[in-house]
Amino acid sequence: MPEYNYRAVTVNGRLVEGRREAETVQRLADLLAQNGQELIDAKQSNRRDSYRLSKLKMKPQELANLIFQVGIQLRAGVSIVEALKAREEEETSGVGATVRQHLSELVEQGTPLSRGLEKFPKIFPGYIRNIVQVGEQSGSLDANLIELRDYLEWMNNNWKAFKQAMLYPAFVVTALIAFIFIALRFVFPTVTELLFELDIPLPWITQKMITLSDFVVDYWGAILAFVFLTPPALRVLFKFSPQAVLFRDHLLLKLPFLGEVILTLAVARFLRSLILMQQAGIVITESLSMARDVVGNSVIERSVQRIETAVANGAPMSSGMAEDKIFPPLVRTMVGVGERSGSLDTSLQAVVDYYDDLVPRKIKTFFAILEPGLIVLTVFLAGLVAAAVFLPLVNMLSPGAY
Repeated sequence: MPEYNYRAVTVNGRLVEGRREAETVQRLADLLAQNGQELIDAKQSNRRDSYRLSKLKMKPQELANLIFQVGIQLRAGVSIVEALKAREEEETSGVGATVRQHLSELVEQGTPLSRGLEKFPKIFPGYIRNIVQVGEQSGSLDANLIELRDYLEWMNNNWKAFKQAMLYPAFVVTALIAFIFIALRFVFPTVTELLFELDIPLPWITQKMITLSDFVVDYWGAILAFVFLTPPALRVLFKFSPQAVLFRDHLLLKLPFLGEVILTLAVARFLRSLILMQQAGIVITESLSMARDVVGNSVIERSVQRIETAVANGAPMSSGMAEDKIFPPLVRTMVGVGERSGSLDTSLQAVVDYYDDLVPRKIKTFFAILEPGLIVLTVFLAGLVAAAVFLPLVNMLSPGAY
C-alpha cells in the first residue's frame, strides 16, 4: 500500500503534518476527515524516506524510556494510539518523536504495533518485536513493555559500567604507545648521535634500543598507517567473515581475567534474555533463539544454538548444557533443578540475582588488577628507555671507565 506525507488542518485551524498509508489520495482525505482533519496536500513517500526510517537509531536509555512511557499508559487504560503519541511534557528526542508519531499513525490505520516496529530495525531488534507480538496476542502488552524496559536498563547499566571502567586503561595504553613512539622516533636518534660522538662502549640494552629506534625512523610512516588503518580493516573483516569473528571471540574468552569478565557478562545477558522471553510467553526453542542474538559472543552463541537444537529434538535444556562446558556449573545445576521442579523461571531468576551481584564484582576485581599492572608496565618501559640513555653516560663517568 502506498505511503503519503501529508499536511492537513484541524477543526481548530491548527496545521499538522504526518505520514499515512492509503490506497489513493482521495482515500487518504477520507481517512483524515474521519479524524476531523482536512487534507491540504499529500505527496507519496519514496524509497529514500523508508530507507531513512530504517537507519534511525536511538540510545538505549531513550528506548527504555519510550517503552516504559507507552507501557505505563497502557496499564492506566490509555489507548495504544494515544499512548504512542508524543506529548510536549514528555522528554522525547527528535528521533523518539518521529518514531512515536509514525507508529501511532500506523496503529491508527489498523497495523499491529509489532509490524510497525519492523520499519525501525535499528531501534527495535527482533526480540523486542517478538515480545510485543506475543503481548498483543495474549493481551499483556503493558506488562511485557514494562518488563522489557527493566531488561533494557539492566543491559545498558552493565555495558555503561564496563565502558566507564575501560576509560582509564585505554587512556594509559594510548599514552604509553604515544610515549614510546615519540621517544624512539624523535628523542632517541638525537641521543644516539651524542653517544656515537663520545665513542663510548654501549650496553646491550642501548644497542637494542638503537636498533629499534632505527627501525621506527625508517618505517615510521608504515607504522602510523598500520596503527590507524588496522581498526577499520578489522571492523570490515569481522563484518564479512564469521570465522574471523569466531576466532576473535574465542581469543577474548581465553584472555587472563578479562575472558572471565566477558564470559560472566555474556552468560548474565543470556539468562536475563531467556527469562524475559519466558515471562512473555514465548516457547522455549524460540526463547533460546532470541536470547542467543543478544549474547554478544559467537562462541557462546554457537553453544546456545547447540542447546536449542537439542531442546528441539526433545532433550532437556540441562542435558544440552552438560555436553557443552561453556556455561558455569551453577547455571547447569539450576536449570536442571528448574526443569525437574517445573519452575524454570524461578530457578533462572535465582541465578540472575546471583549474577547481578557477581558481574559488578567481577568488573571491579578485573580493573583492580589491571590498573596497578598498567602502572608497573608504564614504569618498566619508561625505565628501559631511561636506562638505555643514561647507562652509557654512567659507565663513562664511573672510575676505571677508560
